[in-house]
Amino acid sequence: MLATMAFTFTSCSDDDDAANDCETCTAQGQQIEICDNGDDTFTLTVGGESETIPASELQGVSPEDFIGLICTLANTTP
Repeated sequence: MLATMAFTFTSCSDDDDAANDCETCTAQGQQIEICDNGDDTFTLTVGGESETIPASELQGVSPEDFIGLICTLANTTP
């Protein structure tokens, strides 16, 4: 139930770029983006800084849900 509520209050969008499958959201005024690199890695970008992470760091969560959780947690932290 908590996870369902978390996604209700999160602003996310799907970028339909042919090269990258990206999910974005906004947390505390900053855009956060995760893009599937197509090789079991993802590029996570926050505040202009990017980091490549392996799919295993998502711990079985979809990229859309992962970014939603990040933004939900950031928006609920004072």
